[in-house]
Amino acid sequence: MTHPTRRDAQSETAAASQTERAVEAVEAVKETSFITAVIRAMENDRPDAYLSDPHAALLSTPRSRRMADEALAAGGTTGSVIVRARFGDEELRRGIAEGITQVVCLAAGSDTRAWRLGLPPATRFFEIDLPGQLEAKEALLAPVEDRLACHRVSLGADLRDGTWPERLRAAGHDRAARTVWIVEGLLPYVRIEQFTRLVGHVRESSAPGSTLLIDAPHTEFYADPANARFLAFMESRGSAFRLGLDDLGGFLGRHGWQADAYTLRQLSAGACAGFPPPPARLCPPHDHHWVARARLA
Repeated sequence: MTHPTRRDAQSETAAASQTERAVEAVEAVKETSFITAVIRAMENDRPDAYLSDPHAALLSTPRSRRMADEALAAGGTTGSVIVRARFGDEELRRGIAEGITQVVCLAAGSDTRAWRLGLPPATRFFEIDLPGQLEAKEALLAPVEDRLACHRVSLGADLRDGTWPERLRAAGHDRAARTVWIVEGLLPYVRIEQFTRLVGHVRESSAPGSTLLIDAPHTEFYADPANARFLAFMESRGSAFRLGLDDLGGFLGRHGWQADAYTLRQLSAGACAGFPPPPARLCPPHDHHWVARARLA
C-alpha cells in the first residue's frame, strides 16, 4: 500500500485552496451583477432618469442593496452602468428595426431587456451566464413573467470555456442569421487573452451584418488616484478589476469588426450622432469608460 508523502499532501492542500479561491471569485463576480441592478433601480426612480428599467427593483434584494451601498461608499460610480445600458437599449432597438431577430446577451447577469423592451415575438433572445445566475434572476422576475413577449433561451455556461459557442448553437442559435451581441459589465473581470478569445468566438458565430455592443474600462481608470479606493475594495471582495484598454475601437478593428467607440465624456459632449447625450452627473471625470458598437462586414 502506497502512502501519500508530505509533499503530496501539501500539493493537494494547495490545489484545494486554489480551487476554493476560484469558486469564491466566481461567486463574487456573480453577486456583482445584482449590484448593477440596484444602480439601475436607483436611476429609474429619479425624476430626471436617463434610463428606464422598472424591473430592476425586483432584483434589488437586501443583500444586493447592501453590496451596492458598500461599493458606492468605496468610490464606485453609477455612470458607466447607466450609460452602457441606455446605449445598449438604443442600439438593440436599431438592430431590431433593421430586421435582426436574434439577440445573444453574454454574461447576462441582471439584464432585463427581454422583459422590458417589448421586443417582437419573433425575436429569439439568448442569455448566457454562469450556472445558477439566470435561474436566480428568473425567480426574482416571476412577478413580471407576462412581460416576456419574445422567445427567451437561457444557458448556464462559463464564457472562459471554449465550448459555449457549440452549446449556444445546440440551443437554437443560427450562425447564418444576423445577431445583436451584448457584452456588458464583463470585461473588467477578464484578462486580455480571455477577451481576445471571446471576441474571436463571437466573430466565428456571427453572420455578416451582425452587431456587437460592448463596454470596457479605459486604462486611465486604473491610473486615476480617485479610483484607488474602489479598486482595492473590488479586489478585497474577490472581484478584482483587471482589464483596461487604451483604444477599444482599435482593438475590435484588429479582430475583424468595424467599430465606433466612445468614452463617457465623449458621449456627454454629443460625439455619437443620434444618441441622447448623458447628463454630466453620469460622466464624472474619474469614470474612464468605453462603450462601443461594432459591425461585422
